[in-house]
Amino acid sequence: MFFNHHAAGQILSLIHDKVGILMLVFFVAHIALHWRWIVFTTKNLFGRQREMKEGEVIEANYMPVD
Repeated sequence: MFFNHHAAGQILSLIHDKVGILMLVFFVAHIALHWRWIVFTTKNLFGRQREMKEGEVIEANYMPVD
């Protein structure tokens, strides 16, 4: 691409390729570690909203702020 065909260009190309592969590995590991959060958030974001029945009470658990 932008690297020339001299020794420095070959080294930069090698570094570029290896760093790209390493970034891909870290990205896949990151997604794997956070998969439960991704699924939970997606379900909450796009899930159907349940209609409340008449007289139903929503219980909220608030934590006091110091």
